[in-house]
Amino acid sequence: MTSLEQSQRIELEDIFVPVQGGIVNDVVINVEPISGITNFTNIVPVTNFAKFFLNNYPNPNDFYENVSKNLTAAIFHNAEILGLAGKTNSVSVEMIREPISILPYPFVSQSIQNANGNTEQFTELTIKNLVIPVQGGTIATANISLDFVDNVAAFPDITPLANFSQSYLTTYGNPNDFYEKVSQNLAATISNNPGAFGLQGILNSVSVELGRGPNAALPHPFVVTSIATPGGGLDQIVKVEIEDLFVPVQGGTVNDVVLTIDYANSLGTFPDISPVTNFVKSFLSDYPNPNDFYENISKNVTTAIFNNAAGLGLSGIIDSISIELSRDPIAILPYSFVSENTITAAGNNQQVVKLELEDLLIPVQGGTVANGTLTLDFVDNSESFPDITTLANFTKDYLTNYPNPNDFYENVSQNLTATVVNNAGAFGLEGKIDSLSLDLERGPNAGLPHPFISTSTAIPIAPSNPVLANSESFEIFPQDFANELAII
Repeated sequence: MTSLEQSQRIELEDIFVPVQGGIVNDVVINVEPISGITNFTNIVPVTNFAKFFLNNYPNPNDFYENVSKNLTAAIFHNAEILGLAGKTNSVSVEMIREPISILPYPFVSQSIQNANGNTEQFTELTIKNLVIPVQGGTIATANISLDFVDNVAAFPDITPLANFSQSYLTTYGNPNDFYEKVSQNLAATISNNPGAFGLQGILNSVSVELGRGPNAALPHPFVVTSIATPGGGLDQIVKVEIEDLFVPVQGGTVNDVVLTIDYANSLGTFPDISPVTNFVKSFLSDYPNPNDFYENISKNVTTAIFNNAAGLGLSGIIDSISIELSRDPIAILPYSFVSENTITAAGNNQQVVKLELEDLLIPVQGGTVANGTLTLDFVDNSESFPDITTLANFTKDYLTNYPNPNDFYENVSQNLTATVVNNAGAFGLEGKIDSLSLDLERGPNAGLPHPFISTSTAIPIAPSNPVLANSESFEIFPQDFANELAII
């Protein structure tokens, strides 16, 4: 048996909303249907409703948080006429706008409402080109994110927080501090003084993300995120991006590498990140087994970092480490490919693989060109990994030969994920995956003149059962694969 989950994402560009003097926005609407649904609603009425609602918004003095929250509530209130009644777990609206005179920073407001009426709210503020007087003076971008408590009715003016954050960072007092300390101190200051920013009693958490380019001490892009909870602890995550690194596997490939370290909560002192960065570069550049899959490589790197934690200054201070390897197409697998491995302090190991298929002509809705991203989440502590080529080729063949031209993208992505999971053995995946998901992304077309993404996730519940209850809906195979299954 297989559990099926689905989400629909519509991107509306340059939508005029008559608030705060009248501004133009990008709007993202995400609809999450209930699990297992196979009869999908046409998303066009929801799209048109959202555009009309925003274009004709009645209160010009409302904050963006009110606008996005009111739109999600209006969609649920009109679920019957929009074809969503009884079919929807949640709806989210994300509103993105550029700087305006009263708040000269890019700004995002996201509201999520579930079928029970519970509403979550997130706000993000971006401050660009900050000169922060640490480590010799560096230019950074800061993202300040607020996670409000559920069902907040009124929202504060975000301007005092924005101005305070800019002033705090550009006049930071300790030039020898690492970025980790800077972001942690700002997040803690906001969290410990919520009343000063109108956030008393309405804030779940605040996060401060600082990103900067390469410098002399660390010649790689670097991002640090600090998350503070009022009355709680402090979480810290660091990312280092290593570009164009040669790794001698699969005939020799050039990769982008992302190293992520999740530190133990409320850490007071942070190590220099340079030794672990250099360790990763050396490990990958001198990797000894040219026949290993990328999954093996990323897993071996994270394990090696933990095994050498004391010498790298990381002993006892990390919750987890992850390595993401990204490479462009090569001869044996002509698709972009990502392997991410995460190991926790307890030794638990998680593996995720992403495969990107570009410019696929899918014969539905009159024939559309789409990009597909296939994501495999392996069971924890997997020791061996299958050759992904069979799955990649099947996915491309399945999508480009899809037999039902009237299906929605939601059906296409759902049918593919269900087919793969229900026939996992044919791809070397039997008992090896927690889930499989497919993102199908296409540009505007005549039926829906906006970018659209359908995400389907299939979760094996009983891997030994090869057939879905709704088998008629999902037994759709290109002929060559159907023959292969018959032989098996």
